[in-house]
Amino acid sequence: MNRFFLVLAITIGVNCSFAQEKQERKSTDINEIEVWTKSVQVSAKGDTATVELYLQSYLKNPREFKLNTFSTGLLSGSEKPLWYHTMQLGKVRVHIDDRQNYLHYLLTRNEPVLLTIKTGGWKKQWGKPKQLKLAIEDFEEQGKILEYTIEL
Repeated sequence: MNRFFLVLAITIGVNCSFAQEKQERKSTDINEIEVWTKSVQVSAKGDTATVELYLQSYLKNPREFKLNTFSTGLLSGSEKPLWYHTMQLGKVRVHIDDRQNYLHYLLTRNEPVLLTIKTGGWKKQWGKPKQLKLAIEDFEEQGKILEYTIEL
């Protein structure tokens, strides 16, 4: 009788583990980079929105990632993005007061890097951000800026 319950428990456990599929992440491919959302948050006061994304390169060789900071931002329903308060990619941090046009980072294959964008001046009635505009330099044509709208 004990064997019966043991076999039954093992069978149920194995079937349950196969039934639980891994939830696939919703990702976007931009310029040989996979982008997916980690989190989207609004502060308790509702005046600051924070978005965290992972970036991962598909290229075999490391590549320079160049993000245009003043063209990148959260969209609040208008086409013009809201400027960031702070932006951080890996260990590289840029503050709006730095007036730095570009954030440079060396992306390597299969190593996700966290991009965090904090935006002040957010209004609570807008709720959580739904879109992010990314402006990056094309890795094949230097100086060419590509703009993408990422659904959060």
